Amino acid sequence: MPAHCSTTQHASHSYYVVMIDFGKRGLEAVVDPEITRRGVVARISSGEYTNIAFIQHIEGGYVFDCTDELMAEAGVGVEVAA
Repeated sequence: MPAHCSTTQHASHSYYVVMIDFGKRGLEAVVDPEITRRGVVARISSGEYTNIAFIQHIEGGYVFDCTDELMAEAGVGVEVAA
């Protein structure tokens, strides 16, 4: 095992990955370790994040797809009943 690796400590990181679809220009992942769930929802609501391909929450080595949940929370793609 390399000297910089340790089996006694485990860092639990949590962050969101917002994948933006630019069509023919490709995809771009927006990863900001400082942004919270509330921040992602705010950026979706404000229109800062558009053309979202998917949103993933990475936590403790696990990946969770939360696209539909956060889009609904931001009020995007949610149809209002008449």
